[in-house]
Amino acid sequence: MNRAPLRATLLASAAMMVGLGFATTARAQSAPTNNDFWTRPLMTGDWNGGRTKLKNDGLDFHGFYVGEFADALSGGKRQGNGYAQQLGVSVDVDLGKIADISGAVLHFGFNQRQGRSVSGDFIGNKLAVQEVYGAGETLRVTEMSYEQTLAKGLINTKIGFYPFGNDFALTVLGCDFQNVGFCAHPQNLPGSSGYSDYPTGKWGGRVKVNVSPALYVEAGVFDSNPTYYAHNNGLKVGLSGSTGAIIPFEAGYTTALGAAKLPGHYKIGGYYDTSAVADASVPHQLDDGRYGGYILVDQMLFSFNGTPNRGLIAMAQVSYSDPKTAVFESTFDAGLIAQGLFDARPHDFIAVGYVRAGLNNRTAKAKQTLTYPNATTGEGVFEVGYGLQVTPWLLIHPNVQYVIDPGTFAYKHIPNAWVFGAQTKIVF
Repeated sequence: MNRAPLRATLLASAAMMVGLGFATTARAQSAPTNNDFWTRPLMTGDWNGGRTKLKNDGLDFHGFYVGEFADALSGGKRQGNGYAQQLGVSVDVDLGKIADISGAVLHFGFNQRQGRSVSGDFIGNKLAVQEVYGAGETLRVTEMSYEQTLAKGLINTKIGFYPFGNDFALTVLGCDFQNVGFCAHPQNLPGSSGYSDYPTGKWGGRVKVNVSPALYVEAGVFDSNPTYYAHNNGLKVGLSGSTGAIIPFEAGYTTALGAAKLPGHYKIGGYYDTSAVADASVPHQLDDGRYGGYILVDQMLFSFNGTPNRGLIAMAQVSYSDPKTAVFESTFDAGLIAQGLFDARPHDFIAVGYVRAGLNNRTAKAKQTLTYPNATTGEGVFEVGYGLQVTPWLLIHPNVQYVIDPGTFAYKHIPNAWVFGAQTKIVF
């Protein structure tokens, strides 16, 4: 691949880092006091004390980089490999410290994506073997929002332009896999509605009520607007192209079981989208409105050392979209993650999982042809990987994926594919 655009992107991203900061990944930690390059939690450190001072003054800067290599070794359309990457920058502005507005925070963020899709170019499947590929491969405004906490934490509100998938149907553990089917939402949601996942923002807002320390309920209203995903609309924040409104809702419960306080997260939710969209089997026919729902579960089953930080975690997701309008009708996945299995490597993980993307049966029947009369109704992916936490700020994650029926959503036969992947995550 041509490395010149990659170098240009990294230079531009470095410049943005100085002025804007970065959006943290799931494994990010607080601003560092340790200044040793290899043991501090963030790669760029504390900026000679400047980072901590800025945070104390109300400006909290964050950043991350994710790079994903994938090589289609056999099967698929043809053999080949490619690399995709993203770099995110953000800053949280604490208005309590800056303007004495208690519980108020402004969020600003940008994202740069670039690279080649191995799924698109070499395999032909729906569930991308590089989860970081997508959303137009361009510089994108990810967030401009205002968040307010009220009543001593009982109520949290957020309004503005941001990916509301950060608040609804989010499964952080799924990003211990490289395939997009696991990370970080059921993929039929953005694939079959106006649902918005990172890095694509949309206008709207939500209200979250923390009923107890373990239980919350939330709901929101957001613009349903497919034009934001286009390559040339990365900096778009206008409302042109809106097709309606999407109303997401969710309830979540957190557990801490036994003496080891084994953590678990249980979420159930759904949405209604008011948009008029094409029928799944009769494309020239428009249907008014569409809906969907999901259940997300993860639970540590037992601890390796008597604490909640290391143990065997089971996770599962199931989601369903309106069969009248959704070509990509359902997602199911299940996996096991061994976090800190080895005493000498307490921050490493081993992840094994399976995900299935379900094609609408009505669509499959309508698309059956003489050359592909026995159309399949689902694509599956097995993945196994090892996450090596090289330093607190650097993760290397080699993995192997096996893609089953990759031609399902192309309505043709494509041989099953073996894929080698390698993911790099850096927290700045």
